[in-house]
Amino acid sequence: MKLELSVRIAIVFLLVVLGGCASQSPQIAPVPKPFVDRVEPLAIELLEGSNTDLYLGYVLPLSNNLGGENFYQLLNGPQLLHEYVYSHQIEESDPNKTVFAFKAKAGSHWGYITTGIGRQAIANAFLIENKQVGVAYALVLKRLKLCLVTQSEGLPVYNGQRWNFPDKPGYFECTGMTNKNIFRVGTGLPTVLGPYYEEKDTILVFRQFSELQQVVQSLKQQFPYLSVPVIYKH
Repeated sequence: MKLELSVRIAIVFLLVVLGGCASQSPQIAPVPKPFVDRVEPLAIELLEGSNTDLYLGYVLPLSNNLGGENFYQLLNGPQLLHEYVYSHQIEESDPNKTVFAFKAKAGSHWGYITTGIGRQAIANAFLIENKQVGVAYALVLKRLKLCLVTQSEGLPVYNGQRWNFPDKPGYFECTGMTNKNIFRVGTGLPTVLGPYYEEKDTILVFRQFSELQQVVQSLKQQFPYLSVPVIYKH
């Protein structure tokens, strides 16, 4: 009798255990959320009346950025950074263009960086994040054009109305060209900016926001009518 009772209890216990196992849902691994590109407008804070040395505040950080960062597919940027040495600013009387000269470390060639600005030029900044670049800061300049020049036989001369270039002006690489993307394939730049940019815009990308602000501060010093919109955070 005791044996039968023990057997019955064992059978009931086994059925309860098996029933509990059968009712458990299978474990499903969570599906990772897709990565979403992030773009956020940022306010650029400028110091009123602040004038800095344009080499330290503009030429040096700009050449370090265009020649040293791996966002770009430029040839002249690395050349100016590594094979040339800064010389001087050429002619300061043109209100719409600045030209900074570089001398080749070897040979007699010259290089230079030109910055040309048009009417109603605007500077905007954005925090960007995508898989390829990670977190970075984009400076979008409308109606402003940069050119990097190497292997020129001489330097351009301003006659008060226009710039005259030597017969062998060298090799030009310019931003703001509709048929030229200065960024490396695979970075997602500049398309990550979506509606915040147009093909003719000049776009620079920085790892540090302080570097972006320094460049804008120096641009404002060179071109006081450059517009830097105020962004109000809610």
